[in-house]
Amino acid sequence: RPRRTDQGPPRRVWLQPEDDVPHIRDRVTRLRDAVGLRPAQLSVATSLTQAAAEEYSSADLLLCSPLQAREVTLHWRPLGEIESLERTFGLLAAEEGDAERLGTRLGDDLAHCLGAGGEAGTARTAETENV
Repeated sequence: RPRRTDQGPPRRVWLQPEDDVPHIRDRVTRLRDAVGLRPAQLSVATSLTQAAAEEYSSADLLLCSPLQAREVTLHWRPLGEIESLERTFGLLAAEEGDAERLGTRLGDDLAHCLGAGGEAGTARTAETENV
């Protein structure tokens, strides 16, 4: 929370574009309001790269998964006030049954590409990732 004696801009919390969805954004916005942050202190980045650059070049924070934090060499810790946030991904295909077939064959690889953990055998047609 910014104080009157603080010099410079207040710290921001950066959301990635895939987190700019109601089931994540709304919970983080309620938390922002509950802890007394200004609306401008919660921002949506255009990409993970932009969000990480903002975090590296300032005292800002980035909402990300532990895997993403490791990939961009950031220290990760959970939000204390929110037990868990989940990203969900769905696999769609033009032909009926293709999504299930692709999910079965490529599910773990797709999950890895999306940053949804590295546990083998956990991929499904809809992937979930803790943030």
